[in-house]
Amino acid sequence: MYFSYKKTLVHYRIKGALNGLPVLLIHGFTENNRMWKPVYKNLDANRYLIPDLLGHGKSGLTGEVLTMEEQAEMLRALLDFQGISRAVLVGHSMGGYIALAFAEMFPGRTAGLVLLNSHPFADGEAKARARDLAIRKAETGKIAFLSEAIPGFFAPYNREKHREAIAKLIRQAARMPVRGITGALAGMKLRKDRSKLFFAPADYPTGWIIGRHDPLIDAGDFEKQATAHPHIFFRILPHGHMSYVENPGELTQALNDFFQTLNP
Repeated sequence: MYFSYKKTLVHYRIKGALNGLPVLLIHGFTENNRMWKPVYKNLDANRYLIPDLLGHGKSGLTGEVLTMEEQAEMLRALLDFQGISRAVLVGHSMGGYIALAFAEMFPGRTAGLVLLNSHPFADGEAKARARDLAIRKAETGKIAFLSEAIPGFFAPYNREKHREAIAKLIRQAARMPVRGITGALAGMKLRKDRSKLFFAPADYPTGWIIGRHDPLIDAGDFEKQATAHPHIFFRILPHGHMSYVENPGELTQALNDFFQTLNP
């Protein structure tokens, strides 16, 4: 299905119980809505809205820089299009940054928030420089960039085990326009620190699910921060950044456990 947003088309799917609690499943950088397929079929009977973000999958582009706020505004427009007032947001990686932007911009429309293999902090100087380097690499050679970047999302010991899945992810991401890749990288570099928003008690439940061996984060530090904020549902799983490939069973259970905490 498609809907129109700022003179471009956004592709999305709806799965689950049509009368269930609305849940937005938000994919990450270079992914598309198919990333959720190993997970949503075993999730609780909610109503799952699963979009392709701007510049990803089958969705179009709105500009050179795809900010987290722009993506959040698109999600708000999708809820409007479907006649939905409030939704739970589950964001993987970059999708978590977008979910945080949505919660800040539209708190009254946020029924819950889960960061999956994600975090609420802004880029530091080293990470910002790495984003600029990634943009140059993507502009120079899209396939070479993706072939280097995507395997690095997996725990090192899982890269050979999941080589076919990695190859498939690279093929799917290769269909993205270069502007989709560079626009997302630029948008992530510019994003705000929303740690105060995430760690403060909110009017909706919050969750944080990370991988013990995620090569992109310091799981030990994040675990300490989660422990200091016991109102947050926290689960650390034995895998890397790509939880839906590396450990879909435990990920599904963790999400279902979070959904049990909701009061729709």
